[in-house]
Parts: sequence; C-alpha cells; structure tokens
Amino acid sequence: MICKLLISPFYDPCLNLAMEHVLLETLEPEEEILFLYTNDPAVVIGRFQNPWLESSPGKRGAPQLIRRESGGGTVYHDRGNLNFSFIQNIENYNRKENLIRICTLMKGCRINLNINERNDLTIDYSGNSYKVSGSAFRHKKDRAFHHGTLLISSETDKLKQSITPGDQRIFTSAKGTASNRSEIINLNRINPEITLETVVNLFRSYYSRTEGMTVPERGREWWSQFADRPDVSEVRTMLQSEEWTLGKTPGFSQVISFPHSPETEHWEIKVSRGVIVQAPRELSFLEGIPYGMKKTKEQLKQCVRGRSVSGLGEDELFSRLISIIG
Repeated sequence: MICKLLISPFYDPCLNLAMEHVLLETLEPEEEILFLYTNDPAVVIGRFQNPWLESSPGKRGAPQLIRRESGGGTVYHDRGNLNFSFIQNIENYNRKENLIRICTLMKGCRINLNINERNDLTIDYSGNSYKVSGSAFRHKKDRAFHHGTLLISSETDKLKQSITPGDQRIFTSAKGTASNRSEIINLNRINPEITLETVVNLFRSYYSRTEGMTVPERGREWWSQFADRPDVSEVRTMLQSEEWTLGKTPGFSQVISFPHSPETEHWEIKVSRGVIVQAPRELSFLEGIPYGMKKTKEQLKQCVRGRSVSGLGEDELFSRLISIIG
C-alpha cells in the first residue's frame, strides 16, 4: 500500500471539501491519502446539525456557512487552522492510529498532544486541558475518511463569535446533533515558533522520508485541472447551495408568538427539509414557504399582501414574521 500526502493550494472551503469528496470516491484499492488544506473564514456545521442552534446564518459580516457531508459538531475555519483528512480503504481505516500519527508528527514541534474519548486532540497547559483538534467521519461501504482541524494560529475571538447563535429563536423541539463546546487554545501559544507553514513542512518531511509514504509532485496546473473536474464542480455547487446548507436541516418546531398578543402565546411552526410544513390556522399561508433562505423574503411578502393577523397590518405582520423565519 502507498500512502500519499496531498496539499491543496486553494483556500475555498467548498472547493476543498468537494475535492475531499472526490478523492474518497476515486480512492484506489492499494492507496491511502492524507489531504491537507487551509480555508478562508467559514463556519462548517455537521451533516445533521441545525445552523440556527450553532451560529448566526444570514448575519451581516458573518463568515460563509457550509454544511459538510460528515457528522459531528460545528467548527470554524480560517487560515490559522490546518485541516487534515485521512482518506482510507475500510480495511486500513483506524481513527486512533490516524490521531497517533498526528501526535507523533507534532512532537517535532515540541508539542505533546493527548487523545481523549471523543477523538479530540488536547494539550495540557498551565494546569488546564485545552482542545486543539476535533474529528468527524464519513463512511461508505468500502472506504471512509477521517478529517479534523488543528488550531495553530486561528483568530479565536472570531471563532467564538462565529459559532455562537445570534438571535433569540425559541425552538420547542429540534432533531439533530448538538455541538460539544470545549475550551480551546492555539498551538502557537504553547510554542510561539510554530506557524502553519512549519507544520505543513513537518508533514511533508515525514511523508518524504518514511518508507511506504510519498509526496507526489502536484503543480498548479494539476490542481487546477482537478478542481475543474465535473464531479468536483458538482459537489462544490451542492455545498454552496442553500438547499443543501439550510434545506438539509433536521426537522424542528419553533415558537412564533407575537409580543403583547396573548392569543398567540402557544403558536408554533414546524419546519421539515427547509420548508414550513405546519403553522397555526391564522398563519396557514406560511405553509410551503422556505425557512431562512434568500427567497423567503420575497415569498413572504407575497403571502402577507392584504392580510391582517392579531391586530397586525400587512407591514407589521411582514416585519414580525421575517424576524422569525427570515
């Protein structure tokens, strides 16, 4: 078996995740790939998460929101965060061994990492334990990938802001996976000499000198051709779409009551596959409207035209509803 190290030259999170998808789909039987990539700022939620419980979709100035194909919790990507992805045939797939390899490599930077029961990488510093890496997984019948993050010099203030829910939406029920928040730390706080480039070079050196491992020469032209493949483009387009990012949100119910209107106190809507599927009788016109998407505003405007509900005229009704479902 040959173990290859591939390092993406791109910073587009949807493109890197799409290339990861295709590398998994096209993996050869006697091949293993470690794919490294760094992204521009993005909030990346797990496949089965509710974005409104994890971040602030649509907030002005917020990073790009992306739903990945693997499960797990929400993470923040930026150029101080190295992403790794072990892409393996199922007979060689071993989460613990993958993490041990990361730990072994990082000792070259005088960093001693630990592996906890959640497959996180942690480090002890000043009497406390901090998380520096989380993992997520995607399995197919005969292959899988194990990917994760490595905090090196990330903007932790922006990280914390980006993965904090913004408005006060009240969910009475919500299916899906909730993130497990942990105290985090950048590795360059432990060792100020560490940069993302030095860590990447550490991987490159290890794969170059270790038997059974290789770093194939991949120039800009090769990567450009790979990025332009139809299958990569198809997955990238999917990941960029609201139908995927928001429409794949697990079902939930939300309070939709109006202030100073006691008769609306117990009003709720139900949302499934990104669309409002049930609403109070007085708001039944909401059924069929997409939830939280760019097209929500226009469709809602059409639906409230000429209506009055609970003493609210058309304009007030629109303002109240768009603040809840927009």
